[in-house]
Amino acid sequence: MRILFIYPDIITKMINFCPAIHVLSAVLKREGYEVDLLHINNDYGIKYDKDTIVGLAEGYDLFAITSTSFNYKYANEIAGWLQEEYPLILVMLGGYHATTQPEDFKDSNFDIFCVGEGEEPMKELCRALDIGDNNWVKIPNLITRVGGVNPVRGFLKDLNELPYWDFDITDTAKIIELRGGWLSISFSRGCPYECSFCYNHLLKKVEMGVHDKMSDYLRRRTPANAVNELESLANKYPIKFFNIDDDLLTMNKKWMKEFTDLYAERIYKPFGIKYVINARADSLTEDITQMLGSSGCKEARLGFETGNEKLRNELLDKRTSNEALIKACANLTKHGVQSVAFAMIGIPGESWDSFKDTLDMTIKLQPNLIRMTFLYPYKHTRIYDICIERDLFKGGGITDNRDYGSCLKFDRITDNDLSCMRFLFPWYVNFKWFGDYEYYKAIEYFSKYSETFFTEDRIPLIIEKDKELSMNCKHPHYRYYRGNEYYFELHDNNKVGI
Repeated sequence: MRILFIYPDIITKMINFCPAIHVLSAVLKREGYEVDLLHINNDYGIKYDKDTIVGLAEGYDLFAITSTSFNYKYANEIAGWLQEEYPLILVMLGGYHATTQPEDFKDSNFDIFCVGEGEEPMKELCRALDIGDNNWVKIPNLITRVGGVNPVRGFLKDLNELPYWDFDITDTAKIIELRGGWLSISFSRGCPYECSFCYNHLLKKVEMGVHDKMSDYLRRRTPANAVNELESLANKYPIKFFNIDDDLLTMNKKWMKEFTDLYAERIYKPFGIKYVINARADSLTEDITQMLGSSGCKEARLGFETGNEKLRNELLDKRTSNEALIKACANLTKHGVQSVAFAMIGIPGESWDSFKDTLDMTIKLQPNLIRMTFLYPYKHTRIYDICIERDLFKGGGITDNRDYGSCLKFDRITDNDLSCMRFLFPWYVNFKWFGDYEYYKAIEYFSKYSETFFTEDRIPLIIEKDKELSMNCKHPHYRYYRGNEYYFELHDNNKVGI
């Protein structure tokens, strides 16, 4: 039995790791199956080209494609190419899109959608196909042409039973080099929170079985299990930073104490590898941040979203106070851990007043980095439903152009206002913070253009102007981070930067 995974990694400007395939490949290899991967990436992987992909797909018994909604149109087109060339081989889709938008199965080119966690469904499907058992159409979690929609079995209970991720399935050394020494991994699943803009509340709805308990949904591998895997990776690859991509590890103080002690002893001291985490602000207590700082944590990323507490907590359902954010950033600074704040522009109800709240909070928090995006309402999330109810989508609805404009309509601000807020954000902060008139003149100059000015090919003009302003600034200030249009850094020309 030979399985070919296909990962359309197309829409970003960088090549990425694929957690689902790393895990599923390890599971299937442990079962004795032969597994390969086509990592589709026009710059650093296999070209998105029909003849190339179809040619490399010859000789396999199952095609398994994973995709987010952003890459779904490419995944579906690839499935069509495979169906045309290999009509007797099943083509299945897993990942976020299959789980959160199963209604797309009917008009897709796929034979199967796998909904929810895929380890058990994939094992059962491969076993059935291997022995010619046609009852595979009844496997829980699968949607098929013949069997229809099968029930979901519920979520995995013990993540320690899973094998270590299969990083051999990708050109991991190359990805690490291209990503500046970073390797991404996670050790938990599930989130009990209900942020309206996040996929997590959809996954929880899908993955909860009839007999599952909500209290068991957030699952973690043991700290020893996690550090054992990190140690094996540190011995194998030239890693500079582990990007630990879990949402809520810091919510469990006992877990973090054991993990940080083991990490310091077995990873940080012998290898010098630092790590990066995600965290909720209310979990970054004095004790937790002290553990992070002493064990080699480089930075902690937290959801800031907006400086307007009402929008953050009532509309986005983040349930994080301004006070908690201020304390979290202060604790991180005290213990030598850099803070990264995730922020959004274009939340329903956005106005110049809410934008000023965001500026004020940025100045109070002074995070080392800010990651700024437009709000993108994922289909079927609660924020998406709110936008539908309020008729906030523009005529084209959700578009792929999420990086350079909002797909929503606003009463009190224009599209050009939103673009200025998003792309001139560090200049607004700096002018409000210390009143540098050069930043004000730059804002005036670029804001006179229409929203069509803020396109991918013109953003470099703003970044170039930002470099000039930064070089001449005599205060600690925010600027574009190494030319990256998504990040702004706190910089002081009198000190070494980030």
